Amino acid sequence: MPVRCLSTAEAARRPPEQAVTFTTAFHERLALPPQRLAEKTALMRESASAFFRMMPALFHEDLRGPWQEASRLLDRPAPRMPVVGDMHIGNLGTVRGPEGNAVWGLNDFDQAAAGSPEVDLTRLAVSAALTAREAGLGPKKQARAVEALAKAYFREVERLAGGGKNPGAFVSKKEAKGEVDDLIAKARDASPEDLLEKYVRKDGRGQLRFQSSDTLRPVSAETRKALRAALGPYEAGLRGADGITRPLEVLDWAQRLDAGGSSYGLERYYALVRAKEPGAPPVMLELKELLAPSLARPPVPADGAHVVKNQAGFGSDFNPLTGATMVNGRAFLVRELEPEKAKLDDKALSNEKELLSAFTQAGVVLARAHGSTQARSASLAKWVGEDSKEATRRLVSFASGYADQVQADWGAFRAVK
Repeated sequence: MPVRCLSTAEAARRPPEQAVTFTTAFHERLALPPQRLAEKTALMRESASAFFRMMPALFHEDLRGPWQEASRLLDRPAPRMPVVGDMHIGNLGTVRGPEGNAVWGLNDFDQAAAGSPEVDLTRLAVSAALTAREAGLGPKKQARAVEALAKAYFREVERLAGGGKNPGAFVSKKEAKGEVDDLIAKARDASPEDLLEKYVRKDGRGQLRFQSSDTLRPVSAETRKALRAALGPYEAGLRGADGITRPLEVLDWAQRLDAGGSSYGLERYYALVRAKEPGAPPVMLELKELLAPSLARPPVPADGAHVVKNQAGFGSDFNPLTGATMVNGRAFLVRELEPEKAKLDDKALSNEKELLSAFTQAGVVLARAHGSTQARSASLAKWVGEDSKEATRRLVSFASGYADQVQADWGAFRAVK
């Protein structure tokens, strides 16, 4: 009887119990408040995709370990360059782009670090496979979703290497299609007043204050003092930012409780800042505690300035209010809470047509991020050469195999009481 040889992806499979052990240890190191940890755990139990999105550190550990060989898309080494690190469909969305127009692109750079572009390609491909599975699509359609993003990525890399213009890590309204186009259109209609109506009210004296709710709560006087002190270094590093008063005048503070994916449970605050023009609506700033990047070994601490630098390096630094600071010795990213910001709803990708469309556009965005300079796009094109079909074949194999791993890990995680 002939012996069947295991594929590279099959050979890479590890016991799912190892994922549970890793996740438990990871959360212990984070030392999240018990209630926040319980909330994050509940979210991770909701779906295999949620488990995958909220644990990039596990994916990075696997790429250094049992899945290292399977993640190689070509036999020759890929160029080392800045990569996103946590590339999945949930980390793409509408943001305020050039000239204030809403675009669809990268919106999370917390895990960015130097590495192989294969890290981002494989993670995005697994996201495609899992999204397709949860939409009830079979193996062939899952493969087509991965093939669509790979084809778009390699085609865009070739265009950029040939001297094509790179607008930044996004697609514009003019380029967008399907649900992405609709999302950009809605984002363009959003206004600062809409955002304020959601979070802010007038108190008895007619002063604007954050509304207390299940997701927003007031901060203590001690925390206010620490946050106000943290705005000093942030303000000193601002470039432009003519729309707000200088020095900054904070009208109110609040703590946000239920935001984030992999960073869920870490501290996050909102600051209501007076606008420069009299009568203009105030601006909302978000101070987001950063999760240390897990791609690098040995580990490095979180660094807000590094996140801002990477965002600029990917061609996504459109908002001059983006900056960094430290609060009580911990790294925070500071950014405007843009009314344009939104993500695709899970139901938006419930059929093959929209799935292929979204991941095709995601492939373009990723290529623009990786090929942000002529030198980088040329090095990517040289690495791929004439072997894009082989790289695509391996990417499909990895995505299918690792999606199986994620589902097994998720099952083991859910079984723990």
